[in-house]
Amino acid sequence: MPIYQCYSPQRLLTKPAKEQIAGEITRIHCEVTGEHPSFVNVLFLDIPEGASFNAGRPSTRSFVMGEIRHGHDVQTRHALLRNLSQMWTRLTRQSDAELIVGLKETPAENATQAGLIFAEPGHEQQWFDENRAKLAEFGLL
Repeated sequence: MPIYQCYSPQRLLTKPAKEQIAGEITRIHCEVTGEHPSFVNVLFLDIPEGASFNAGRPSTRSFVMGEIRHGHDVQTRHALLRNLSQMWTRLTRQSDAELIVGLKETPAENATQAGLIFAEPGHEQQWFDENRAKLAEFGLL
């Protein structure tokens, strides 16, 4: 269920850079939360010049906004925020001042994939066991 939307100035990221960042977001999310990689979604959106402002002035900031399942403790959320921020600035060479990373939590019962309502954090194994056949059918395992 995690959905990461990456907004960046047009032409900041090449296709190979987007692929590398998507891989790193997936790795970070899975290492920090224990999520299976096939459930991590990353979307890139280019911000055209003149379409982003800060304090009423044109801005070249980037934004990484992650929507994750509600229920992860504050240490987990802070680890995601730190790791995502460090990864982005390292790979894009943008400064910390040019990046905003945010997380929004959605209750697991408010999201589905493959027609299956997600499990609460900490209850994934039972959910996988109960839904293994359908997940395999859709290539999610």
